[in-house]
Amino acid sequence: MPGWEADKQLHSTYRSGKPDSSGYTQEQAAEVARYQADLLRLSIEVSTHPYWSTLDSGVVGARMALKHAHETAGDEAA
Repeated sequence: MPGWEADKQLHSTYRSGKPDSSGYTQEQAAEVARYQADLLRLSIEVSTHPYWSTLDSGVVGARMALKHAHETAGDEAA
């Protein structure tokens, strides 16, 4: 990516900027591609796991129950 330098701000001598980026090495680009492929594979694996079909209230109901689980635990302790 090309570098940049911002305009001087009013009442300041400071100028922000970034130098030119050297970019990814071949090894870094390969590692990023591998991470992206792993993320896609794992996302599909989690979202299509058979567990989700076992929920009586569906995925949304289970998520809402998890969001409010701390309220139920707090009520029982009181």
